[in-house]
Amino acid sequence: MYLMIIIALTPANVYAMLNEPTPSNLGIPDDCSADFVVFGDSQGSFGYIWPVAPSFDNLVSVLNQIDAPLAFHVGDMYVGDSFWAPSVNQQAGSFKRDIEQLEIPLYHVMGNHDANGKGWAVTRDNFFPDKKTYYSFENDESHFIVLDAYMADAWSSISDDQMIWLEDDLRRNTKTHVFVFVHAPLYSMGWHKGTSLDADIEQRDRLADLLEQYQVDVVFNGHEHFYASFEYGDIMQVTTGGAGAKLRSPATYDELIEEYDYDASEITRWKAVKQLHYVCVDTNETYIKISAYNLEGELIDQFTLPT
Repeated sequence: MYLMIIIALTPANVYAMLNEPTPSNLGIPDDCSADFVVFGDSQGSFGYIWPVAPSFDNLVSVLNQIDAPLAFHVGDMYVGDSFWAPSVNQQAGSFKRDIEQLEIPLYHVMGNHDANGKGWAVTRDNFFPDKKTYYSFENDESHFIVLDAYMADAWSSISDDQMIWLEDDLRRNTKTHVFVFVHAPLYSMGWHKGTSLDADIEQRDRLADLLEQYQVDVVFNGHEHFYASFEYGDIMQVTTGGAGAKLRSPATYDELIEEYDYDASEITRWKAVKQLHYVCVDTNETYIKISAYNLEGELIDQFTLPT
């Protein structure tokens, strides 16, 4: 005797399974003062229908109501080169239409979805000025550095040439604040453990030593689909992978120690939240304030760093 169960997959069922639901009540925080905003991982779950997550449009509309002069997308803009997706050129066009609604300049970071297969060159040509996927620039008293962890010769790592460039760039910096943006975290706190920058431990540690030597204030990354602030040793890492991609659960503090093998004595800050979100960064002469908000305008984390 066989028991047969038939489940009717309606469009609403499929949407719910493949996409992160957008809150019904979008909200704007009253206290968000920002020099810049950061977000990442807006890729959809099925390329032929959703190369960019449907909720990304909602995030853009929220950001347009926040007083910030510029923004960073820390990578994975769309699904990328996949059997289940249209060409990367078409996906890049979809993403461009979304960000055309954003009323402030947006700076891009190469993500693994963006770089996969034929995608790296297409993404470079569409979103990176002068076709340079690692670069730096300055605004007021902040120095911004964007790194590419998905070059052909250094996947999930920072290439030697890039590392040489980075050290020279840091040595020349004269600004008060220094921020680094890279898609993959130095220190994974989720299911990308072993496939983030920890895929090449020696090069990851070389990068960490360089960031510590030149007193980089914050490293922003995506890749893991949640929010987290994690200070490990002298590295303050902020993970912001909640711009629309299907969310995943971060590791608990105990798991970081027992399963991820982090040294508890080196962890001076840890907080993780599984929500769609964005991060506001406010600076002055004495501190940097990091504030993370969900799309309903609720504060999910806030802390300050001395400068």
